[in-house]
Amino acid sequence: MKVTVLGRGPASPQPDTPASGLLVQSDLTAILLDCGQGVAGRLVDHIEPARLSAVVIGHMHADHFIDLSALRYRFTWGGRSATRLPVYLPPGGLARFAELAGVVSERSSFFDDAFDMRAYDPARTIRIGALTIGFTPGRHYVPAWGVSITAEDGSRIVYAGDTGPNPDLVRAAAGAELLVLESTLDDAADDDPGDRGHLALDEALDHGRAAEVGRLLITHYPSRRRAAMARAIQSVEDWAILAEPDLVVDVDGAGASTAQSDNRSDRFLSWDGERDVRAAGGPAPRT
Repeated sequence: MKVTVLGRGPASPQPDTPASGLLVQSDLTAILLDCGQGVAGRLVDHIEPARLSAVVIGHMHADHFIDLSALRYRFTWGGRSATRLPVYLPPGGLARFAELAGVVSERSSFFDDAFDMRAYDPARTIRIGALTIGFTPGRHYVPAWGVSITAEDGSRIVYAGDTGPNPDLVRAAAGAELLVLESTLDDAADDDPGDRGHLALDEALDHGRAAEVGRLLITHYPSRRRAAMARAIQSVEDWAILAEPDLVVDVDGAGASTAQSDNRSDRFLSWDGERDVRAAGGPAPRT
């Protein structure tokens, strides 16, 4: 399997990355995991949306699904598409999504004409092309699920989505070749102690260690924290890596290895979270 990071930002817009989005590919199968703001534009640099096998959404917060509205415009606008893109939504997602066509001033069938909208049952697995998809409950402010993807060679990717401290996730991710885990918080004390919904970096690292995963990919963090986070993981940088747009992780039964894609690399060079000001004629950012 190949995992391409399309976006790794949290809900707050960031200057150098879209929100949550991962492209998972295996042979002829291509799955988009989450589609937060800015992800649709990033996706088309890697694959034509009509070639996607499916989209899977973990929960119905805007930074994980709202760019499905932009993605829809890559399909036939008038009438019903001959082949509709399967879009798997969490329980309750169909009713929430039905309201979106009116919000964007389109006909009531606008999304249904291009997307085959389905609500998944988190207690069951689904088969998408060559990949098997399972679900793990998250610990979040709204109902949320992590996604486990298993290839035919037995290799596994676990994408946690948004979650607070979560023993169920540790069990589900045990031994996976790659765990994709959030680090939204500066400090765990910033979260509601009675209603946890996110992780700090140290908690993310602890989850990865407890699950004994092959590699840990850290996502859903603000750009201003990137430099400090990079310093914090230096001692484990061969195991824990920070997500960035266009980062590619190859996963097979032997483990996970990374390579930085050169796709649009000139647009996202603010590795320490500073805005790239070269377009305005200013100095190059520090790297």
